[in-house]
Amino acid sequence: MTPHSTRSVVPWLLAAPAIILLLALFAGPVLILLRTSLYESTGGTGFYRPSSWTFSAYSERLGERYGRGIVVFTVALGVAVAALSVAIGYPLALFIHSLPKRAKALALGAVILPKLTNVFVVLYGVNLLLGNTGPVNRVLLALGLTSEPILLTHNLFGVLVAETYLIMPYAVLVLVPALDRIDPTLTAAARGLGAGPWAAFRRVTLPLSLPGVAIAGQLCLIWALGAFVGPLLLGGPEQATLAVKVQKDSLGYGDWPRAAATAVLSLVTVAVCVALYSRPARALRRIGEARA
Repeated sequence: MTPHSTRSVVPWLLAAPAIILLLALFAGPVLILLRTSLYESTGGTGFYRPSSWTFSAYSERLGERYGRGIVVFTVALGVAVAALSVAIGYPLALFIHSLPKRAKALALGAVILPKLTNVFVVLYGVNLLLGNTGPVNRVLLALGLTSEPILLTHNLFGVLVAETYLIMPYAVLVLVPALDRIDPTLTAAARGLGAGPWAAFRRVTLPLSLPGVAIAGQLCLIWALGAFVGPLLLGGPEQATLAVKVQKDSLGYGDWPRAAATAVLSLVTVAVCVALYSRPARALRRIGEARA
């Protein structure tokens, strides 16, 4: 074996354990999911007929208006949450980026801290904050902005707040390193040439951070398209997502073929949305690379 062929084989050997693990834990279950989705349901008894193959679970989910609405709502919620997460996370990342080294580490730790807590506990706290007797409504009543408590949970607003709170830290964790990679002398040079803080940010910092924004947006979109706990705890029936329907079809109704079909639709939805997002993401990266 020549040295060149050895060098070409070594990376594959190093990656082999991870590839085998991914095939065992991802590809295998997905194939089982596909197979189950094609079985014939026995009418919600918790069983199915493995000897029969049918696309009825897919036709039922996509053929009914309610099923199509769930797909549309899942995509719309994912896009909205991803946009909110990046829009809120970017200023926070800018602030953390400007801090001294030790303070920056503490701030990043504070951002990560909620992710170390059980998600149900976190959203229970969000539910208390937004509830009819929670601090938010009490402040609104005290300021005279409303005469009675406003319903902020079990609706779209509650779901948006919950999911943005859960996903926004991922945007911050991507954006802070992206901002740290920008050469500070470029901003200093812009300021030295007479540019104000806003002009220096708009012409230097923002364009150079766009590749990080693209990555953060893609990561948040993938997470948001799988929204489950937020819609389940702080949403209503109208805010059901594909992930929520998988849980209800499987554990609630015992219709495993329909639950499997919904899960497959969720995977396809994520893949299509990521593929559609790749074009604007590449444009953002090209802008950043052109300014670098």
